[in-house]
Amino acid sequence: MRTVADYLAETLRNLGVTHVFGIIGKSICPALLKMVDYGLEFIPGRHEASSGFAASGYALQTGRLGVAFATSGPGGTNLLTAAAHAKANNLPVLFLTGHQSIQELGIPQCQDSSSYLADLAEMFKPATLFSKLVERGDHFGTILNHALSIALGPNKGPVHLCLPFDVQTEQLPICRIVIPEPEPLLSISSLNRILPLLHQAERPLIIAGKGVTRAGAHEELRQLAETFNIPVVTTPGGKGAITWDHPLYHGPCGVGGFPHGDEMLNQSDLYIVLGSRLSDMTLCNLKPHNHPAQLIQIDTDPTFVGKILQSQTLHITGDIKDNLQYLLSTLPSSLTSASTGAFESFEYQTPLPDLPHLSLAAVLDQMSELLPYDHKLFVDDGSHGFHAVQRYKVKKPGSFIFDAYFACMGNAIGMAIGAKAASPEETVVCITGDGCFMMLGTEINTAVCKDLPVIFIVVNNKQLDMALKGMEKTTGRIDGTLFEVPMDAVKFAESLGAKAFRAETLPQFSTALEAALELNQVAVIELLTDRDEIPPTAHRVVNLD
Repeated sequence: MRTVADYLAETLRNLGVTHVFGIIGKSICPALLKMVDYGLEFIPGRHEASSGFAASGYALQTGRLGVAFATSGPGGTNLLTAAAHAKANNLPVLFLTGHQSIQELGIPQCQDSSSYLADLAEMFKPATLFSKLVERGDHFGTILNHALSIALGPNKGPVHLCLPFDVQTEQLPICRIVIPEPEPLLSISSLNRILPLLHQAERPLIIAGKGVTRAGAHEELRQLAETFNIPVVTTPGGKGAITWDHPLYHGPCGVGGFPHGDEMLNQSDLYIVLGSRLSDMTLCNLKPHNHPAQLIQIDTDPTFVGKILQSQTLHITGDIKDNLQYLLSTLPSSLTSASTGAFESFEYQTPLPDLPHLSLAAVLDQMSELLPYDHKLFVDDGSHGFHAVQRYKVKKPGSFIFDAYFACMGNAIGMAIGAKAASPEETVVCITGDGCFMMLGTEINTAVCKDLPVIFIVVNNKQLDMALKGMEKTTGRIDGTLFEVPMDAVKFAESLGAKAFRAETLPQFSTALEAALELNQVAVIELLTDRDEIPPTAHRVVNLD
């Protein structure tokens, strides 16, 4: 007979999981040690939230299940933010937390996860698609099967299992685990209604969200746009769904976008929305009387479909790639052959700011020229993130990762580490801010210890820039936004074992990035940028009167 922990580890290995992320503790020890015994590499983090983000980066990079774990009590509560982030980004991650032995329920325990203190199974329910305490070993197989079918189902996302110590070590004569097989989910009857809407529209517009990258539907997006000669804008999180220089791309819209992108939103009579919830970060500058007459929305999650705009809505359920492939395959040959023609290019960018000190916008405007084509850029949340949305020139579709929706500060640090663990041959870069770096920057040491050579670019303007600029504009106050003792990112990085550089000019940054690429080891580049540079976040105004 084998233990529950044996069956869990074997299942993860059979699913193709190669790395697991977390921080060890007594209550999760049996499961974790079995994972190592079954050949899974354990990446020990410095904070459970970062381990959760790393598992999300791994899931995003591989398309497979990510796994993050923590011990009971505070270890589990530290994972909660990462679980909510995975849910907001539709990333299939299995979150595992320990729990005191079922036989000891009712006895006060250190790091209690039961209903007497911190009930992790209940806490994770709103932050995941499924959360369950496994109270008996003979229930484990059924519960794990259900959790995996949800995490890897059409509407991918995180799930959570709370595993008591004695359940992990319980021996079972048999435990049947079914590996989910993904199946295309097509809305054929709805897809057949798209062509008449496209023919009726005078000014159609494709709004590409981050769901395009999650589905790997970049080529299908390009074909759709070219076949019907439809302009494309991207949401903040959808940046990189199409290359920056494609003639049909009209730039980002919403927060971080250019004014032209918002003009496109306000002038169109049909939106084709691919993988976007249409949050306030995208529609902040859309006037209510300019809502389009018709809306086509392809999304696996129906939660917000048809509820945001005053538009007649056609919902296409299922995977974006599968549905677009079917739609394109049914088009008349006369349409597809016409799509090979030339398209008029449009210049949507605006001049760079003229500043006395280093401009972050100028850095980002040149940065993609310095990186190899095969790279992935993870961008943290803050004003630096929206500068990147506006200015970074994406050459490889799907290479730009940014979450403007749940917007956890520090998430990109862990995600970059997880992605590098999954794809050691790919160049992985993370842009983060000094605020984010002071939250979870100790994960640099995780990357150093496991020889995961990510390049971290730390934008140091000595303040919580996005909060400062927004508060100053709306209230005239900047309480709590200045760092009275600014960080020294170079010294901090060196203390964690990384190679570090400081740049105060564009040439210094170029030299530092080239050196970091040649080193092939964990490197941190500190950018000392102009504190007065205005981030492209002015659209999102909050009235605090």
